[in-house]
Amino acid sequence: MKPVHRLLPTLVLTAVLVAVSSGALGASELAVGLPPAIEARDGWFHLGEYAELEGREDIVSAASMAVIEHDGSFSVEDVVDALEEAGLSGRTVKIRMPSVVSVAPEPEISARLREMTAWKWRIDADGGKSSRSGMTEGFKSFSLPPRVMPGARVLAVKLEDESGRRFNKQVKLRWYQPVVYSVKPVEKDSPLDPSTLRERIGTASLNRESVWGVSRLRGAAARRSLNAGSPITASDITRANFVRAGSAVTLTARVNGLGVEVNGIAMQRGDIGDVIRVKNLSSKRIVTGRVIDIGRVEIIPARFQPGSDDEL
Repeated sequence: MKPVHRLLPTLVLTAVLVAVSSGALGASELAVGLPPAIEARDGWFHLGEYAELEGREDIVSAASMAVIEHDGSFSVEDVVDALEEAGLSGRTVKIRMPSVVSVAPEPEISARLREMTAWKWRIDADGGKSSRSGMTEGFKSFSLPPRVMPGARVLAVKLEDESGRRFNKQVKLRWYQPVVYSVKPVEKDSPLDPSTLRERIGTASLNRESVWGVSRLRGAAARRSLNAGSPITASDITRANFVRAGSAVTLTARVNGLGVEVNGIAMQRGDIGDVIRVKNLSSKRIVTGRVIDIGRVEIIPARFQPGSDDEL
């Protein structure tokens, strides 16, 4: 970890307060606000998943993608380091947060959903409560639908209390993810210029699958006119399909914590983010996965696929 004074004046902390506070951005180019405690997945998250960010759009976008690593807490110095790594050296930054923010495990429903859907980022699904248990607090167990599509806004949860009584409740969901946008308008049928593409943390929509990762747009052209700053979705671009039905694909998965790759055949066409059925050529099994790049499909854990076991 770098001492804060070693970064000055390249990255200036114009205010470091003991608690979250409000105030004008003032002379700072970026304001970062964080509460005393958050609930997040283990290891790391993007700053934009939890922080309030104010400032010029391009600076806020870069700051939102800053990666915060934690082991149950993180400090002001960690935020400064992450902003520098995100390319914001030389910017004047106002940080409104305690000297250390504690990180508790993410809510149980959020953790289960991320495992079910292989979602890599934050899922806000606490039922309007801020504790780790959220709406499940006071209940013996809960269950989710066998299949949940990323971007769904509402989730039906079945709860059971200690006496065996069962209840149905709905939870509002918010799915965070990196999104790609162009800093300039793009005309219909024009190729996307990688030098004008940027990433920021946004939210996913069930009906509009946003493309994440600038590299995943190489060779793409605009199917329709695109506004500057609008997240680019799979339906906005045209190109040779990322995956074609009947084409050879590489299947990726995690087995016992290790990354595994095997050869497969796509049973359906798909663009980035689409969930399709594929055949594992080694096991001859039909499984479900999410298209992550040209010819590459990330397998959704088998135990969350109806009628499947835990094998790839």
